[in-house]
Amino acid sequence: MIIDVHGHVLRWPIIKRGTNPLTFMDPDTQIRRMEEKGVDKMVILPLCSAEVAAEHQSMGEVFEIVRMHPDRFIPFCVIEPRRSDLGTEKEFRHVLEQYVEHGARGLGEVTARVYWDDQRLWGLLAAVQHHGIPVTFHTSPPEKTNTYGVIDTVGLPRFEKTLQQFPGVNFFGHSESFWSEISGDVTVETKPTYPTTPVKPGGTLVRLFREYPNLCGDLSAGSGYNLLTRDPSFTYEFIDEFQDRLMMGLDHTDEEIDFQHIEWLKAQNADGHISDEILDKLLWRNADRLIGLGIA
Repeated sequence: MIIDVHGHVLRWPIIKRGTNPLTFMDPDTQIRRMEEKGVDKMVILPLCSAEVAAEHQSMGEVFEIVRMHPDRFIPFCVIEPRRSDLGTEKEFRHVLEQYVEHGARGLGEVTARVYWDDQRLWGLLAAVQHHGIPVTFHTSPPEKTNTYGVIDTVGLPRFEKTLQQFPGVNFFGHSESFWSEISGDVTVETKPTYPTTPVKPGGTLVRLFREYPNLCGDLSAGSGYNLLTRDPSFTYEFIDEFQDRLMMGLDHTDEEIDFQHIEWLKAQNADGHISDEILDKLLWRNADRLIGLGIA
């Protein structure tokens, strides 16, 4: 069993993504890619914030894709925290409960360019905590304005306040500005990049993972793969310590992308660096438990 916790799929993709000549994948194309990689199920993370390129996605479309392929796709939902008609926990709960009733298993991908302690975002997270579902997020620094993701500075101080404020929410961390914080030498310049240097002691994320059991890791995309491969000796220890809170994702958005997460993890297992038990946790058991799929 393999569950991909980070996917994007549109019913009828049309718009090309900036200079990329390709669109997002449709369900049939995404399923073909899943079969090629041995992925059994994939979480659909809709995108709706103004900062995200290409096409936005309605929840009706997401639920229709899941209706067409119920054994393949797992729906998450997303709500723009800056909507003028929302703002309080009560208002967000009114929308979120309808998505949950239709089968949404989490919130995300949250990509809005607001600070982590923005009261509108906290209103949304309070509603999420009430419903007991996880949140997948992308984070970015204030200095990089031509991007997307919830904003925080080096050291993730606002995100830490959010972890404290919402202990009942499991946060699935993702993006280069998240995983670069694993090293103690991260700077304003290196935070939104894919560092290749060995991991230095004192990284903020190691401390946050140790102090906040509601922090989990989404290993998808180039950022997650960079975490896995930049310093394998560190990676093996990190995976062993936090084996119950890390999940495999790919973030395949078009047909040309071919991330090697699954192959790398299986190779480390074959070489004796990752046990069979931990490999199963990373590939599907943690996702099953943390999203509440009830497979095991």
